[in-house]
Amino acid sequence: MPIHTTLTDAFAYIESFTNFEKKPFPLRFFRLDRMQKLLDLVGNPQEAFRSYHIAGSKGKGSTAIFLASILKEAGFRTGLYTSPHLVSYKERITLAGDEIDDEVFLEQIALIQDRLSRLRPEEFPGGEYPTTFELLTCLGFLVFRQLECNIAVLETGMGGRLDATNVVLPIASILTPIELEHTEYLGDTIQQIASEKAGIIKPNTPVIVSPQVSEALDVFRLVAESRTSPLYYLPHYIRSFEAHTHKEGTELRLEWNVDLLPPPLSPPPLRLLLRLLGEVQAENAALAALTTYLTMPHLSGEIVERGLSTAYLPGRFQRIQDSPPVYVDGSHTPLSAHRLLHSFLEIHPHPHTLILGIVSGKRYEEIASILCPSFQRVIVTTPGTFKQSDPVALAECCRRFNPSTILIQDPKDALNTALTTLPYPEAPILVTGSFYLAGEILKAGL
Repeated sequence: MPIHTTLTDAFAYIESFTNFEKKPFPLRFFRLDRMQKLLDLVGNPQEAFRSYHIAGSKGKGSTAIFLASILKEAGFRTGLYTSPHLVSYKERITLAGDEIDDEVFLEQIALIQDRLSRLRPEEFPGGEYPTTFELLTCLGFLVFRQLECNIAVLETGMGGRLDATNVVLPIASILTPIELEHTEYLGDTIQQIASEKAGIIKPNTPVIVSPQVSEALDVFRLVAESRTSPLYYLPHYIRSFEAHTHKEGTELRLEWNVDLLPPPLSPPPLRLLLRLLGEVQAENAALAALTTYLTMPHLSGEIVERGLSTAYLPGRFQRIQDSPPVYVDGSHTPLSAHRLLHSFLEIHPHPHTLILGIVSGKRYEEIASILCPSFQRVIVTTPGTFKQSDPVALAECCRRFNPSTILIQDPKDALNTALTTLPYPEAPILVTGSFYLAGEILKAGL
């Protein structure tokens, strides 16, 4: 019998533990033995299904939904675990993007609470209760077991080596692009960060890698070799690649280097329109497709294309209004900002308003230098209250790159101001800088 009657109360219980997504935390919280103790308490649900494991700095969530969508098309009951969420924690734990009934969450959170109530903090490794993210990860595993999932696609939260998800023996380990991020925890060089991400590579398990800077790729190759795990580098297997962003979606045209793929693989070219916008999504789709062909060679090209073409994840260059066009995106690193701008300009060569909100700890000066000069007006706002931010400092920075910058602290007011002061009806608006800001805008509605 569920202890809580509403999901709000149930997730409030989960959030009552140490939540490092909201505030800085000491490095001692990074440990897998505490996560394993938690899973032992609930019967190791992660062993009830097979899994794919994804780490990286950018593109993890999109790659995960593409892969999960393919598996769903192939007939698998597919769990999908991603982070962060935009509006509700339920977004993190789905059936290939499809929402799960509240009752399932209530039942499994009650199980977690019952088992935790029997132990004191000092009975866990490190002498502390599991963190919020560890509990959410455990909840995801429990839900997937309860729903009898055949397979799950799991995205790391941060890093990889000591991430709470790194308790599985996956079908394959997938590594998306590496960038300088979370340097206070993962290291301040590409090599150090790549080493942490490479912690998801398991012995004798395929590793599929997206386009990388050489420093990261070198690390991945060394780790894979040391664990006798075959590594497949996506660019090596692509003969030709074209991606163009339109208002209707992203057009992808790809031909494989069939001669270089392990026999008897001979996948057909990809010719399709993705629902997700942006050239980067075409690369994420290609990564998911290559993973599928390498690990499930019996699946047809038609299944792969259907899965890719129907995949959708909110907050990724999402158009939330057509007239005037308004987009929200969670880009919060220089590389993602650069790629977002490139795709945005493909659709709207003369963008008008940028609404920008970035949480503390991000490389906001580099992001501002990339985005601000291309817009006629910049409105800086607060990316919600989930994490700390300094919109005043961000606004001062943005003014160096665009003198038209103004500061409107409340994100709803920022959007309303943008909408009511456009110089012409179809002037495009882009809201970006944080998934938390994207969530605030989506909650506000239009």
